[in-house]
Amino acid sequence: MKKKLLFLACLSMLASAAQASDSNTVKTLMLMALNSPDGASKGIVEGAVADKIHETTGAYDPVRAEVSTLKRYKEEGCSRLAVKLIQPNTPTKEGPRTDFALNYELDMCKNGQPPSSTSTR
Repeated sequence: MKKKLLFLACLSMLASAAQASDSNTVKTLMLMALNSPDGASKGIVEGAVADKIHETTGAYDPVRAEVSTLKRYKEEGCSRLAVKLIQPNTPTKEGPRTDFALNYELDMCKNGQPPSSTSTR
């Protein structure tokens, strides 16, 4: 019985740790993409950005983010990133709910700043 309880407690801690690592700011996800071998990251966005999206859309499901690298610049650690924020179950004026998506691109380096040059490799 004790082993079973210990096993269940460990599973619960692992699930909590996995959920915590899936929650990020948009900037954190962009930096993760810059450091990723495939140039991509995704996760659940928390903080001011998610709060503003919830307030604006009137939907309160978790905001998902997908970040991908469009191109890499000559300046080490700098890329053009595409960011997609998705808010599920957003109400519409017509009545049905839909996914709200916000897409944008920006240039960023691993130090969090924009590159000094946008020459590509």
